[in-house]
Amino acid sequence: METLACGHVAYAGESRVCAHMVNPAGSGIGGYVRLLTGRGLDADLCCGVCDERRQDGVAVALVEVCEGCVDKYADDEYGYLAGWRGEPGIAERPEDVDGTVTATPLPDDVGVVVDIAALATADGRSAWLVLDEGGHLVRFDADTGACERLAATSVPDEPDREPWAGNAPRRRLLVAPGGRFAAVVTDFGRHGQVFDLDRGVATLALDGGDYRPETVPLSFAFARHGGGVVAVHRTAWNRLDVSDPATGRPLTPRQSPSYERGEAAPEHYLDYFHGALHASPSGRWLADDGWVWAPVGIPTVWDLHRWLDTNPWESEDGPTRRALCHRDYHWNVPMCWIGDNLLAVSGIGQDDIAILPGVRLFDVGSGVELHHFAGPRGALFGVGRRLYAAAPGGLEIWDPFTGERTGRIPGFVPAHHHPTAGELAQVEDRTLRRWRIGAPSAA
Repeated sequence: METLACGHVAYAGESRVCAHMVNPAGSGIGGYVRLLTGRGLDADLCCGVCDERRQDGVAVALVEVCEGCVDKYADDEYGYLAGWRGEPGIAERPEDVDGTVTATPLPDDVGVVVDIAALATADGRSAWLVLDEGGHLVRFDADTGACERLAATSVPDEPDREPWAGNAPRRRLLVAPGGRFAAVVTDFGRHGQVFDLDRGVATLALDGGDYRPETVPLSFAFARHGGGVVAVHRTAWNRLDVSDPATGRPLTPRQSPSYERGEAAPEHYLDYFHGALHASPSGRWLADDGWVWAPVGIPTVWDLHRWLDTNPWESEDGPTRRALCHRDYHWNVPMCWIGDNLLAVSGIGQDDIAILPGVRLFDVGSGVELHHFAGPRGALFGVGRRLYAAAPGGLEIWDPFTGERTGRIPGFVPAHHHPTAGELAQVEDRTLRRWRIGAPSAA
């Protein structure tokens, strides 16, 4: 070992730093940036002043300091990460991919498409539920072209709600596992409906409350439970409930505690804005992409089965409820399940000003972050042992366990997954474009 620039006789840290960052305790640098080296997420560090000089074409010297001094920046003990420069290194492991995309025109009986969702089929057919601008719910068989109108929504419009962070109210369609039930919800609004498609009737009116609904998609998810399905939905900014989608009967009756600001919070009070919900494939776990003031996005998970079968307060403060990470001003992000116990969350970083495209992989049973890797962006889909990312330039296929990119399909940017048909799909110019997911050549 040698005496390093920081004055310590120690092993050198993994990152070099500019001269202004040599002494963390006395630097007072404020924000700093990470200079990606092109080797994975390896990066050197420099202060804002040196970053401006670099961008003006002035060479900035970087020196080695000890592991402890580097770690003080990594732990945000000194300064804060204000951004990334350069590009991360992406590991490639190409596999054979059939890039054939099937284009199927939507029938004339379907109006302007608002959203689509997969309809489960026993024979693996490519059946879809389509929500059009007139509020009609139409079953469309992409293999035969047949369509059938099943129901119509009466969810009220919310045209007077001011967009927040560019998010104007918009309709979203969801279908339950098995295909019997569907829901139409207004994201960044408060209203929705659940339908029994077998009977063509609405069974439950949804109301997420009027406190800051514009900040989140309307919290809703169908989940498997006890051989059937349940509907999980927001009934207030800080409360979720579960209902029977066939009857609308509530399954989580409890008296929500409330209090005035400045008082001591009563037992079970939850100071958390529920966001987008994602049920694991078996329905055991529920992930919630919500936030707390100031604001801070906090993806959270808990055991849905325990909530319904054992503890009615599990969603508020139960022992399985875990916060996975904290990101200032950053939520409403793509996430997906890899199997039933791993959750991939989009974005690497702790603040919206310094989020690097990529994913973080969490074990939800323990709440431990297993690893993270740069690259994936856009909508995420987990199928088998692969992660599919709908990047702006086309679909990318990743091995989430190694962080390697294994394939690409340029120009195809799916927004929907059909589990029983084994397809990813997008709607473009009244055409349903589908790609069949193939088994990877290497596991």
